[in-house]
Amino acid sequence: MDRRKFILLSSIAGAAVGVTGVNCESGQLSSYKVFSTPEILSEICDLKTLQEIGMAYRQQTASESQGDKLVALLSTDITGIPVPPNSDNHFIRALLNKKISQDFQTGNTVIVKGWILAVTEARQCALLYLNNQ
Repeated sequence: MDRRKFILLSSIAGAAVGVTGVNCESGQLSSYKVFSTPEILSEICDLKTLQEIGMAYRQQTASESQGDKLVALLSTDITGIPVPPNSDNHFIRALLNKKISQDFQTGNTVIVKGWILAVTEARQCALLYLNNQ
């Protein structure tokens, strides 16, 4: 295995280890709440609507209905490289906002309950729904 692949796989493994147990109260990542809060969408929708969107997206996209899968998808940058585990919330919010903008620019959108959303936003809603069950 070449060095580049080793470093990439090590980073992914580190992120996976860091995300295990995110649904446990005591083991929850400090940044987990940032991943599960669709910041811009929450300015126009209440919590109930966001959760309904999340539930519908999970039903609509069965391959992304598990929390660990959603966290893995949300916790990568736009090139697919995992976010460093020690990233602060400001950095993560900026990354998520950049991913949302890119989703809209590239047409990576989905219609859920009548809303046209960036896939990143829909994933955040799904994670929010799981987090508040």
